[in-house]
Amino acid sequence: TGFPFIDAGIRQLKKEGWIHHIMRNTLAMFLTRGDLWLSWEHGLKFFLSYLLDADWSVCAGNWMWVSSSAFEKSLDSTLKLDPTTYGQTIDQEGLYIRKYIPELKHFPAKFIYEPWNAPHTVQAAAGCVIGTDYPRPMVDHGKAAERNQQRMEKQQALLLQRCSMKQPEHLKPSDESEIKVFFGF
Repeated sequence: TGFPFIDAGIRQLKKEGWIHHIMRNTLAMFLTRGDLWLSWEHGLKFFLSYLLDADWSVCAGNWMWVSSSAFEKSLDSTLKLDPTTYGQTIDQEGLYIRKYIPELKHFPAKFIYEPWNAPHTVQAAAGCVIGTDYPRPMVDHGKAAERNQQRMEKQQALLLQRCSMKQPEHLKPSDESEIKVFFGF
């Protein structure tokens, strides 16, 4: 993807068959409403292919929840995980990235989450030139996140309109009449 924190999670999953729940949610957010706007079903299929502890119902539920594809109280689209800063809150030195993205292991911590911002001299000294030895980001996170938040807000407004502008008091329909209101039947 060109985002070291995301790529490290994908590599760990493919290599070891397991990743921490923080990384599971980060990958799910990046793939769906955070950056790529892909269906949660692609991520579910990927996780089921590699996770040793995969459970279809748990994985499907989590992918739907993180992507806001499941019934939710308000489709809160304000939470956005920035793949260039989120990992820093738990790993300032980038040890996780260095372990799973060895081509970046010699980058200074200052640039480990955004290696494309390192001057060419720093990249060359680290033995990894971005765009040659490691990919550039596949999307502009800021633009993608903003566009996707607007999409989520539009969807939220539509769903609330179908529910007579009242947010449901719970996370799932409780009876046949509420389902009909929700879907506009």
